[in-house]
Formats: sequence, structure tokens, C-alpha cells
Amino acid sequence: MSSRNMKLDEIKARAQAAFETTEQRKRDALLAWQALDDAASQTRLKTEKLKALRMARDAEEAAAKAAAPPKAKSSRAKPTAKAAPKPKAAPKAKPAAKTA
Repeated sequence: MSSRNMKLDEIKARAQAAFETTEQRKRDALLAWQALDDAASQTRLKTEKLKALRMARDAEEAAAKAAAPPKAKSSRAKPTAKAAPKPKAAPKAKPAAKTA
């Protein structure tokens, strides 16, 4: 619709409605951006906390490992030479044929 056929009040009303719509969209976009930013910030905080907990756990494990007495070596001796192969079994003798 062309504004040539509209009265001045109608033109102002349309412009005001368009302005309000634009402003509402800006506010909605700002709120969405803030929500996204808050979520990212919470994720970063959670990651930092988990990293600190993991580092503390690793430090405790390292301290416990350093304080623990060394483990005794296994009592199983490793073979130094390869065992000789087993000899093959002698062939079985065939039964003697019956003679009458």
C-alpha cells in the first residue's frame, strides 16, 4: 500500500508499529544472546572445576604412589634358554597278521 493515499495519522501509526516491532526483536535477540552467553559461562566454570578436581586427584595419586613401598618383583623366574623341542613319538607297530 502506498503512503500517498494514507492520512498522516495512519502513516505515523504504521511507522510506530514498525518501530515497536523492530525494538521488540532487538530485545528478544539481546535476551537470547545473554542466555547463550550465560550458558557458555556456566560450561566454562564447570570445566574449570572438573579440571581442578582432576588435577587434585592426580596429585593425591602421585603422592600415594611415591609414599608407597616399592612392590616386590614377581617370584616367577623368566626362562633364560628355550626348552628343547619334544621328540616325536615312535610310529605305532601294526598288529601281526593272523595265520591259520
